[in-house]
Amino acid sequence: MRRTPLSLTVLAAAACLALAGCSGSSSSSKASASETPVPAATAPVDCSTLTIDSDSESLPTIGGDAGAQPTVTWKKGAQAPKNLTVKTLTQGTGAEIDAAGAVKAHYTGWQWDGAEPFDTSFKTGAPVAFPLENVIQGWKCGLAGHHVGDRVVMSIPPELAYGNKAAQDAQAAQAGGARKRQNNPAGTLVFVVEIVDGASSKISGSSATATMEGEEAVSQRGMTVSGELGQPATISIGADAAQPTQSEIIVLARGSGPAITESSTIMMNVAGNFWDGSRPSNTWEQQTAETISMAQAQQTLPGLIGIPEGSRIVVLLPPTQATGQQQGTPASAYVMDVEKVL
Repeated sequence: MRRTPLSLTVLAAAACLALAGCSGSSSSSKASASETPVPAATAPVDCSTLTIDSDSESLPTIGGDAGAQPTVTWKKGAQAPKNLTVKTLTQGTGAEIDAAGAVKAHYTGWQWDGAEPFDTSFKTGAPVAFPLENVIQGWKCGLAGHHVGDRVVMSIPPELAYGNKAAQDAQAAQAGGARKRQNNPAGTLVFVVEIVDGASSKISGSSATATMEGEEAVSQRGMTVSGELGQPATISIGADAAQPTQSEIIVLARGSGPAITESSTIMMNVAGNFWDGSRPSNTWEQQTAETISMAQAQQTLPGLIGIPEGSRIVVLLPPTQATGQQQGTPASAYVMDVEKVL
């Protein structure tokens, strides 16, 4: 289970900009090759409590080369494994991924014994980047511990995917002449996943080679950022500092890595606080970086687009007003290191 969000209500307008960790994700998210492929549906689990097998005689045979649409050949009469089963087809040598990290991957998914895939990234030709905490538990726990470059086949039992209820819904829909919803597959699922890129939540220090440029702008706003580039940072808000009236982003140091795009998933280390000092948080101290999906955050923080990997930025957020049962929140300020852009 993730830690309590620093300012969930402040960041709700930014579609849960996980500055200190949004736990879980919306089950209403659509599964497509342009968004998170398999949005979470079942309750979060502690991966360390699961039995995860590395092979099973009942797994289907996977054909096709890496980088191309895979094929599946089912073994006649084979029963789906009871446990989450993750078999490595190709061993990679890149960075290790943890359950709170993020990956960029090609994938294809089938229902057990299904003839056609219910979803595949190969229909767009581009791998998809996403945080593992935003997807079904079988993906999160199954890919944790694997490396960039790995190609795996996963058999995911219903309780770590969408359960079996979707099968009943699909049968009812088909009986009524409706089209089966392809983003809500039921029962045991099988995925072939190729991890093209990724990062662990323990990532830190990518700002060490950035070029300083925004110190004066931060100082003029009455704030102080401490910490050498590549090292943990903190931000202090002066007593006379004027609260922001709109979202602002100040580039304190500009990196030289890939730039953030509208479809990027970003790993960031973050330190910040409400303007009144009531909610301090620092991911460097917690040793777990945060993940931001620009598909969610771009409307509220479009200024992130174009900022390169390796940058250190200051983000200012204005106060929010109460809506419905939510409470309004004070203005807030954060210093962020853009550790990885996927």
